[in-house]
Amino acid sequence: MRRSADLMELLTRAERLMARRLAAILAAEGQSLDAWRVISLLADGRGHFMTELADGAFLPPGSLTRLVDHLVDTNLLYRRIDDADRRRIRAYLTPRGHRLHQRVADAVRESLPADEELELRLAALVDDLAAPAPAADAEIVSS
Repeated sequence: MRRSADLMELLTRAERLMARRLAAILAAEGQSLDAWRVISLLADGRGHFMTELADGAFLPPGSLTRLVDHLVDTNLLYRRIDDADRRRIRAYLTPRGHRLHQRVADAVRESLPADEELELRLAALVDDLAAPAPAADAEIVSS
């Protein structure tokens, strides 16, 4: 149990340190961490449904709607009716939104030590944590 507690502490600390670094970069751009999460999700250019954005940005639907309204008002993203299901809306980055994403992503990359091996290990850890928990671990989590 101690090992997983240590891991949790390390992950929490890493997330907070990274968020602090990112927040400083975003402040210079007049953006919030929540806005960055949405912008990052949309940077793939595929367009995303609001439910996907809410899940990926860890925001409740009402908060996401207000944030998306703000990002639309500031010309960072736009909404479009989905071609396959006209009842659903997809969000996309505008060219201005893409430029903002590139600037911030570059600044973040420059602010971090270049360590490709660490990135690969972190990605593998996230994949492992996203996998279903073994039955024994599930009992511990539920108690």
